Amino acid sequence: MSIFEKFFSGAVLGVLGPALLLAFVFVPRAWANRHIERMARAASAATIFALMTALASALNLALAGPTQHVFASWGKVQIGVYYDALSAIIFLLVSFLGAVVTRYALNYLKGDAAQGHFLKWLCVTIGAVLTLIVSGNLVMFTGAWIATSLSLNMLLTFYSDRPAALVAARKKFVVSRLGDACLLGAIFLTYRVFGTWEFGAMFAQAETMRANLSASSELSLLCLLLVGGAMLKSAQFPFHSWLPDSMETPTPVSALMHAGIINAGGFLVVRLSPVISLSPLALQTLVIVGAFTAIFASLVMMTQASVKRMLAFSTVAQMGFMMLQCGLGAFSIAVLHIVAHSLYKAHAFLTSGSVVSISKSSWVPAAKPAAHPGVLAASLGSALLLFAGAAWVWRASPGQDVGALVLGAVLVMALTHLLWSLWGQSVSPRLIGAGLLLGGAVSMAYFALHAAFKTLLAPSLPRAVATSGGNEWLALAVIVLFGATLVLQSQLPLWASRDWCRTLYVHARNGFYFNTLANRAIQALWPAR
Repeated sequence: MSIFEKFFSGAVLGVLGPALLLAFVFVPRAWANRHIERMARAASAATIFALMTALASALNLALAGPTQHVFASWGKVQIGVYYDALSAIIFLLVSFLGAVVTRYALNYLKGDAAQGHFLKWLCVTIGAVLTLIVSGNLVMFTGAWIATSLSLNMLLTFYSDRPAALVAARKKFVVSRLGDACLLGAIFLTYRVFGTWEFGAMFAQAETMRANLSASSELSLLCLLLVGGAMLKSAQFPFHSWLPDSMETPTPVSALMHAGIINAGGFLVVRLSPVISLSPLALQTLVIVGAFTAIFASLVMMTQASVKRMLAFSTVAQMGFMMLQCGLGAFSIAVLHIVAHSLYKAHAFLTSGSVVSISKSSWVPAAKPAAHPGVLAASLGSALLLFAGAAWVWRASPGQDVGALVLGAVLVMALTHLLWSLWGQSVSPRLIGAGLLLGGAVSMAYFALHAAFKTLLAPSLPRAVATSGGNEWLALAVIVLFGATLVLQSQLPLWASRDWCRTLYVHARNGFYFNTLANRAIQALWPAR
């Protein structure tokens, strides 16, 4: 291989961007704040360079296939790259959002005396996330995982004179250390089970175990530790309260957290899905905790008056739903969810400041009662027909496994709510036609994107997922809970005057007081003065 070919190989391209961004850690704080203009140009150029290397790496993947390369090794510990379709998708996502958020921060913090310090840690955080994505082994992955948390903590404490910001950062710090402990324990068990930390070798052995139907108690514990670390990273119940409170930080940080930080738990599960999918207990844990977190956070989200807190609880709910998807074995849909949610939520945070001016200039119609239950029934029937039609066009069988059935049911509920929102106030031929066209387009897009991501990620995902008895009942419980949430949301205006509904609203508005308990605990453990 020539020097030119080696330089433009997927392995080298995968580390150039992260290495440049991580180098910002050596920039002195005083120099960064004294030369803000230079720092701004350097940060912007570095993130754009990372995006360019991400595009080049993706092109190299399309032409030459996946890359696995070791740069240096010290015994069993190695520094290397594992770059496949999953890495390419998330690498492009994070580098793109990193470039956008950095450009936004240049104007958002313009005039702030510590803007250079902020940009320094912004670049380091993006670099740590990108390193995590292309890591070739579990030890390197864990190191990048810890570095991401520590660099994010510098951004969360940017306004160190705000007690609320310190409390949120300290809650995040404690939760992150628990997640780190899970991964460190997983490193120990991984070597006992597989004898290696290299992803390629681990995944090959996992497929052999799947074929031989062999498993052990150590493997189950390993999978549970990986799942525990993922849930702690992605703000799953009851370790979620730090995320809504982190709104005390600058808005670019809130947007950046959707670039591979808050959803790093989902990436961990998908990256190690060939291993985690061997444990039915680990998958069931993801389903139970993810479904409960999604429903809990959805109820709280509907009662929030602050735009950013509402978006934060929405993220908690979405991360719970992503964990549910992984637990059901729908890893390709989980990756699609990560991409779509990250782009949408980053945009929502970066434009959250315009909500007030938009609302002032908008005409708000008088409040009307909730739609008649008959409209809700018609919406449900139409959603079922649209979903069935799209499944027939794409020759999909949602009932072929439990995971596909649950996600199909959730899509039907989402279509029902979409149609109900459109038809709830006025039913006319024009609105009926618009609703059916919109619902049909959503259904077709769901199956099209699912098929595209499933095909693209097939080499990176396990061929089968371990199952155990009771999955059908668990799936039924999840469908019932999501259905109850849909009914509550649609009929809330009719029930608003009832005492039980008012009581529920007050408790939900306060996050059912889990946030209060967490704040008291962290203040007792680590007071913020």
